[in-house]
Amino acid sequence: MVSKPSKAAGEIKALAKKHSKAAIKVLAAIMNQADGPATARVSAAQALLDRGWGKAAQPVAGEEGGVPVLARIERVIVDAAEKTDGGAAQPED
Repeated sequence: MVSKPSKAAGEIKALAKKHSKAAIKVLAAIMNQADGPATARVSAAQALLDRGWGKAAQPVAGEEGGVPVLARIERVIVDAAEKTDGGAAQPED
Protein backbone atom coordinates (compact mmCIF):
# COMPACT_ATOMS: atom_id res chain seq x y z
CA MET A 1 0.00 0.00 0.00
CA VAL A 2 1.42 3.38 -1.02
CA SER A 3 0.61 6.29 1.24
CA LYS A 4 0.20 9.73 -0.24
CA PRO A 5 2.01 12.69 1.30
CA SER A 6 0.07 14.66 3.86
CA LYS A 7 -1.10 18.19 3.21
CA ALA A 8 1.42 19.47 5.79
CA ALA A 9 4.30 17.71 3.99
CA GLY A 10 3.27 19.40 0.74
CA GLU A 11 3.15 22.80 2.43
CA ILE A 12 6.59 22.32 3.98
CA LYS A 13 8.02 21.33 0.59
CA ALA A 14 6.50 24.43 -1.01
CA LEU A 15 7.91 26.68 1.73
CA ALA A 16 11.36 25.15 1.33
CA LYS A 17 11.29 25.69 -2.43
CA LYS A 18 10.69 29.41 -1.85
CA HIS A 19 14.16 29.60 -0.27
CA SER A 20 15.98 27.80 -3.09
CA LYS A 21 17.55 30.91 -4.65
CA ALA A 22 18.77 32.20 -1.29
CA ALA A 23 20.18 28.80 -0.36
CA ILE A 24 22.10 28.59 -3.65
CA LYS A 25 23.50 32.10 -3.06
CA VAL A 26 24.65 31.12 0.45
CA LEU A 27 26.30 27.94 -0.83
CA ALA A 28 28.05 29.91 -3.59
CA ALA A 29 29.24 32.53 -1.08
CA ILE A 30 30.66 29.85 1.24
CA MET A 31 32.38 28.12 -1.68
CA ASN A 32 33.96 31.40 -2.82
CA GLN A 33 35.32 32.46 0.60
CA ALA A 34 39.06 32.22 0.05
CA ASP A 35 39.76 32.36 3.79
CA GLY A 36 36.90 30.00 4.74
CA PRO A 37 37.46 26.48 6.04
CA ALA A 38 38.33 24.11 3.22
CA THR A 39 35.81 21.53 4.45
CA ALA A 40 32.97 24.06 4.27
CA ARG A 41 34.05 25.23 0.82
CA VAL A 42 34.25 21.67 -0.52
CA SER A 43 30.87 20.76 0.99
CA ALA A 44 29.25 23.83 -0.55
CA ALA A 45 30.82 23.12 -3.94
CA GLN A 46 29.65 19.50 -3.80
CA ALA A 47 26.13 20.56 -2.85
CA LEU A 48 26.00 22.98 -5.77
CA LEU A 49 27.29 20.38 -8.23
CA ASP A 50 24.84 17.76 -6.96
CA ARG A 51 21.91 20.13 -7.34
CA GLY A 52 22.99 21.44 -10.72
CA TRP A 53 24.16 18.23 -12.38
CA GLY A 54 22.72 15.47 -10.18
CA LYS A 55 24.71 13.13 -8.00
CA ALA A 56 27.33 11.07 -9.78
CA ALA A 57 26.34 7.46 -10.30
CA GLN A 58 28.25 4.99 -8.16
CA PRO A 59 29.19 1.96 -10.26
CA VAL A 60 28.40 -1.36 -8.65
CA ALA A 61 30.91 -4.20 -8.64
CA GLY A 62 30.60 -6.15 -11.86
CA GLU A 63 29.02 -3.31 -13.84
CA GLU A 64 30.82 -1.49 -16.60
CA GLY A 65 33.15 1.00 -14.95
CA GLY A 66 32.80 -0.72 -11.60
CA VAL A 67 35.18 -2.92 -9.70
CA PRO A 68 35.58 -6.23 -11.53
CA VAL A 69 34.21 -9.25 -9.75
CA LEU A 70 36.80 -11.97 -9.51
CA ALA A 71 35.95 -15.37 -8.19
CA ARG A 72 37.99 -18.50 -7.87
CA ILE A 73 36.36 -21.65 -6.69
CA GLU A 74 38.72 -24.42 -5.87
CA ARG A 75 37.87 -27.91 -4.68
CA VAL A 76 40.59 -29.55 -2.65
CA ILE A 77 40.21 -33.11 -1.45
CA VAL A 78 42.52 -34.08 1.36
CA ASP A 79 42.94 -37.63 2.60
CA ALA A 80 43.65 -37.35 6.31
CA ALA A 81 45.61 -40.63 6.21
CA GLU A 82 48.12 -39.17 3.76
CA LYS A 83 48.64 -36.02 5.80
CA THR A 84 52.04 -35.98 7.52
CA ASP A 85 53.43 -33.84 10.37
CA GLY A 86 50.52 -31.40 10.30
CA GLY A 87 51.49 -30.06 6.86
CA ALA A 88 49.61 -30.22 3.61
CA ALA A 89 48.92 -33.55 1.98
CA GLN A 90 51.63 -34.61 -0.45
CA PRO A 91 50.44 -35.36 -3.98
CA GLU A 92 50.99 -38.85 -5.32
CA ASP A 93 53.49 -39.21 -8.17
